[in-house]
Amino acid sequence: MKRQLIWILILIAAVSLLIMYSPINKVSAEVSVTLEVLNPRGEIEPPPTLAPTPRVMDLAGKKIGLYWNGKEDGDLFWDVVEGLLKKKFPTATILRYRGPFDLGDKIAATMAKECDTFLYGVGD
Repeated sequence: MKRQLIWILILIAAVSLLIMYSPINKVSAEVSVTLEVLNPRGEIEPPPTLAPTPRVMDLAGKKIGLYWNGKEDGDLFWDVVEGLLKKKFPTATILRYRGPFDLGDKIAATMAKECDTFLYGVGD
């Protein structure tokens, strides 16, 4: 019985030594794996950044455009704004524009030619 116990202990020790010094552990310890995670959408270039247009420092004598997108009762708001601008800057010229939510190239070009600055407003 003692002999069997001794052989079992020797066998356990031998298996333990084999596991500890097996080539599998040496290989896994020596090899390093690097993973690169990719964005599934690809690389997206950001749009060009534009500097803001300089502010108009004084509205006296300027042409001020008021753009309204036609939402209900927005004209009442712009009437009040126009009145306040005329009261504060009597030499300023107020030009009114009306169109869709998106100005579009045509209206924007017209306003750029005719106005020094503008206010854009929508309803809601």
